[in-house]
Amino acid sequence: MLIVCLGGSITEGLGVTRSNTSYANLLQEKLKRSYCPSAQVINYGASAMQINESRSKYEKTILELQPDIIVYAHGNTEAVVREQKKYLRFLPKRWRRPGWMDPRAYYSTRFRRRLLEKIESGLRWRVKVSLIKVFGGKQWMSLEEFRRQTTDFVLTVLQHSPKTNIIFLTPGDIEERYFPGTPESMRQYREAMREICEQYKSSNRLFMCDSSAALHKWDDYFYDRFHPNEVGHDKIAETLLQTIIQHSLWSNNQVMKEVSQ
Repeated sequence: MLIVCLGGSITEGLGVTRSNTSYANLLQEKLKRSYCPSAQVINYGASAMQINESRSKYEKTILELQPDIIVYAHGNTEAVVREQKKYLRFLPKRWRRPGWMDPRAYYSTRFRRRLLEKIESGLRWRVKVSLIKVFGGKQWMSLEEFRRQTTDFVLTVLQHSPKTNIIFLTPGDIEERYFPGTPESMRQYREAMREICEQYKSSNRLFMCDSSAALHKWDDYFYDRFHPNEVGHDKIAETLLQTIIQHSLWSNNQVMKEVSQ
């Protein structure tokens, strides 16, 4: 069984890479341990990655691999309301990099360094929030473009990778205080994914997985209240596993073990 994961920093495992507890790694462990010893999960997630970039970089490879499942976790990076770049020209150069105006997800264990990180992070996100509230913000990818890119990707997979199923892993929760306007934006992008899933429901190869319903606000997130922590990633992996079991999305239609009660 081969699974490919696409997405941004959450899929990559920001904050949990050292412990190897991203939901992609945990999903592979869960499958191997109890259901499919040959399971392999390839993680193509990367920080700030958007669907057009994933398609450009990995679509050809994915079609060659013909995976059993694609976990499509885009819709987070694209939906976040950002400050307008033109208002960053007077700020420190490193603050102008993509995503650097957001609050830090985690801090150093060293007291002095941790203190400095907290001060800088608090200053950065407050400046960002002020810029958005005064001058307005915008997403890196419009809802219309996200819908188009997602639809094109789905159609390409359905047409050229006949055994591949797609699971839409919908965007999770995010804190309005740190990301003004983004919770509503993510709701709209999530709804677009649901509409696409419904549109191609007859293919019996496109499925939804709303893992955010399983995550506790905000115990299962890091300090930025955007990126899930280790517990959050485990819950995402478990929700994905249940989606795979519920819809019998295993390779060669092999019967998997029932989940123990």
